[in-house]
Amino acid sequence: MTTRKKLPFYVDANDPPAKQRILTFALKLFSERGLDGTSIRDIAERTGFTNPALYKHFSGKDELALYLFEVCHQYMWRKCSAALASGRDFNTKLDTYIGKWLELLDEYPEVLAFLSDSARTLWPKSNAAVRRNTMIGLARSLFQGARAQREDPIDPDVAAACLQGSLAELARMIQVGVIKGPAILWREELVRVFSRLV
Repeated sequence: MTTRKKLPFYVDANDPPAKQRILTFALKLFSERGLDGTSIRDIAERTGFTNPALYKHFSGKDELALYLFEVCHQYMWRKCSAALASGRDFNTKLDTYIGKWLELLDEYPEVLAFLSDSARTLWPKSNAAVRRNTMIGLARSLFQGARAQREDPIDPDVAAACLQGSLAELARMIQVGVIKGPAILWREELVRVFSRLV
């Protein structure tokens, strides 16, 4: 009995095998080298296909990168939005949101690295549906809900930026080995820190 390797969420099982390999290896290269450090030739070499084979599925590196960015961002947003919606009060929402973000980091570190490193270039090119659903917007909604509980409320935009910035920096620290992973080990500490903001 042959067991098939589970495909990452950004690869469709109905895609031809060549496209599946292109998507898988392109994301790895983009996360390792960045957009500027990865060429279509690099992707072809890593996948074992020729440049023309890649052009059969994508018009070029930019289209491929944007496709991956949009799919990955939407997946991340949906998972974190569902986690946030499952909580009933601020502390539960904070815990489930941070927990889901860290779980995703542990499961797909290359995806979060790619999203973080390429956002400046690819976010403005993303379609309107993607740009409506921001991670900072999710974090803002979390803190807006808790704002009424304080006499001197913290600005939800500042709190959201602090949370998202802290999560992103924690991811980088784990990826470069400054602190130990898995990321989920830091859940309790992060929840403790951000619950003090409210």
